[in-house]
Amino acid sequence: MNAFLLRSQREELPLVIMYQAQDGTITKRTIIVKSLSSSAVYAYCFYRKQNRRFLLSNILAVYPASVLRKKIRSA
Repeated sequence: MNAFLLRSQREELPLVIMYQAQDGTITKRTIIVKSLSSSAVYAYCFYRKQNRRFLLSNILAVYPASVLRKKIRSA
């Protein structure tokens, strides 16, 4: 997971994350990482259209957004 996050930050590549909010709801977000700390990811969120903080402990999955586009195109 950290490799994807670091690459997103370095190359400004979008990632898709599955994120569990404090109330337990799970959402899929497309983000571009702006910075990382030991406990959180600070990123631009395309869903909210603003910079947001995502706790690392609440990120359930991470994958490059380009993987999603390739699957859609090949279907």
